[in-house]
Amino acid sequence: MADTLARFQALFAQDDLSCTVSDALGRSGALGAAFRPVWPGARLMGPAVTVKVFGTDLSAVFDGIAAAGAGSVLVIDSHGVTGSAFWGERTTRAALARGLAGAVIDGGCRDVTAVRTLGFPVFSTAVTPNAGLPGGRGAVNVPVAVGGQPVLPGDLMVADDNGVVCVPQAQIANTLEQVQALLEAERTLLASTADPALLRPEEH
Repeated sequence: MADTLARFQALFAQDDLSCTVSDALGRSGALGAAFRPVWPGARLMGPAVTVKVFGTDLSAVFDGIAAAGAGSVLVIDSHGVTGSAFWGERTTRAALARGLAGAVIDGGCRDVTAVRTLGFPVFSTAVTPNAGLPGGRGAVNVPVAVGGQPVLPGDLMVADDNGVVCVPQAQIANTLEQVQALLEAERTLLASTADPALLRPEEH
């Protein structure tokens, strides 16, 4: 798996990679359209460490950061809470110290100027000044559902300006092969024609 992830990481700089990954998954896998980068141009890729919060309690977010390995993406399920932030400057600095690759939050983020200045990729469904409060509740590395998409620990998260896509862990190797093939076919097609009939996607 480590080799497969490394080969996927080699595609990290590819523009609009999330679109190709979704295509490779049968035009699926994307989290809801409400997920947007906190700062333009943010992109991330890495295996998920999942967090399920309790109410507005953000204790499990810090627990997740502490449990996450370098290169991981924290995926936070807030059960639709958007009036309190589960991410900000403190979590960003803690995540950077751990070498995390980014965060995906089905909920709010704050301190967006600091997050942008620190260059940490965060995708969220809301931005609010209100902070969550610690209370010692929540869970780490459990199944979650964010943006209508199930996410399990170890699933591969891919995000850019188009949104966020989740690749189930069991499908990572096959999806990588499909993505590589699609990218090559796209390069060949776009270099050879601008004919609208030829550029039309195939029906499935």
